[in-house]
Amino acid sequence: MNQFDRIKANVRSYDRTEMLIMPKRNDAAVFMSVHIHNPNLRTYLKEKNLRFFSLVLYACLITVQRNPAMKRFVMGQKVYEHKRLWISTVIKKDKTDENTNHFVKFELKEGMKAMDVQTLMDGLISETRSSKIHNTDKLMNFLSHLPGFIFSIAIKIASFLDRLDLLPNPIISSDPLHTGLVIANLGSIKGQSVYHHLFNWGTCSLVLTVGELSADGHIDITFSIDERIGEGVAFFKAIDTFKAVLEDPYAIDE
Repeated sequence: MNQFDRIKANVRSYDRTEMLIMPKRNDAAVFMSVHIHNPNLRTYLKEKNLRFFSLVLYACLITVQRNPAMKRFVMGQKVYEHKRLWISTVIKKDKTDENTNHFVKFELKEGMKAMDVQTLMDGLISETRSSKIHNTDKLMNFLSHLPGFIFSIAIKIASFLDRLDLLPNPIISSDPLHTGLVIANLGSIKGQSVYHHLFNWGTCSLVLTVGELSADGHIDITFSIDERIGEGVAFFKAIDTFKAVLEDPYAIDE
C-alpha cells in the first residue's frame, strides 16, 4: 500500500455496520441547502479585489482545516482521511462554446489566504485556456476512446486496485474524482444551486453547488455529503464554519 493520499481513520462498530448496509456513496448521500445573506459581501469583494468564487474556495479550505472529519472518505468498507485538500471543478476553455468544459483538480494548502487562492485559480484558468494538453485531459481522452466492454473491465480492475490502495499515483493525481471535494460554480452561468449526486468512483465525499450571488448579497449553496464519514454534528459544525466565512469575511481576515 502506497498511502499516497490516504491515512486510515478509526471508526466505531456502528460505522462499520453502516458501511455494510450502505456500500456505495450514493446509498449514503444526504443533501442540505443553505441560504446565506451578507449585504456587505460585494463591498468586501470589491475592497479586496476578489472574485466571489475565490472566496467560496477559501471558505472550503477554512472549513476543512477546522473540521478535519470533512477530509474523510470511504473505500472498501474502510474509512480513510485525505492527506491533502484537492478540489475539482469545471473551467470553460472557451466562454463562447458550450462544449469546452474541462474538469480540473488543484490543491489548496494550509496557510493560504483568499488572494492566494485567487492567484492559483488565475494560473489554472490561463493554463486551461492555453493550447497545452493537461494530464486530466489525457486521461479522459484515453478513457473515452476505449470500447464500452473494455472500459467496464478497466474500471472494475481499477476499483479493485483502489480498494487495496494499489492504484498508480499518476492516475490518482490526474483523476478529478480522486479528490476531497467537487464544486460546481453554477452562478457563473446564471444558475442556482442544485441537489447533486455523489460519485461512486474515486474518493470524493463532498459535492457543493454554488448559485448566483445577487446584487444585495443573497446566495444559495447546496451540499451533498456521504454520511458515512462522520456524525451529523460534525456536518452541521462544518456548514456553520463555511457560512461564517461568507457572512463575515472581515472576521477571518483579523
